[in-house]
Order: sequence, then C-alpha cells, then structure tokens
Amino acid sequence: MSEKRKPEECVKMILPVRDALEILSGRWKLPIIVSLSFGKKRFKEISRDVRGITDKMLSKELKELEINQLITRTVYDTFPQP
Repeated sequence: MSEKRKPEECVKMILPVRDALEILSGRWKLPIIVSLSFGKKRFKEISRDVRGITDKMLSKELKELEINQLITRTVYDTFPQP
C-alpha cells in the first residue's frame, strides 16, 4: 500500500521536475540540445540545424543552457579550415 504524504512533502518532490521544465522551456532549447546531441558543433552549424532561430536568440539560449550546466562551451583561438 502507498503511504499518504503531507502536502509539503509533495511540493518538495515536485520542485526538481518544475526546475527541469523551467530550464528546458521555450521554443528553442530542445532543438538546440538535439542538434548538439550529434556531436560538438560550431555556432553557425547549430544555427543551420535549428531553422528559424536568429543569431541573437541562439546566443541567448546557449548562454542559458551553459549557465544551467546542460552544455559546455569551448573557445578556440583559430578559425575552422574551409
């Protein structure tokens, strides 16, 4: 049989789910994560994968994902070979 929990306990159990949904909410975060799930990519590669997103919005969303430690960013001093 299941035991009854106090409302305060239920709220504590739901908080992590609420936080995860808040972090992943929005139109662009999941498509960005899907793009990155195929490997490391440069900014413009992600921009091409996620159709319709502006560079400004992509930059904002990537910063939020990095702050929430869902992605890591590596900066290189060189440009990619053509």
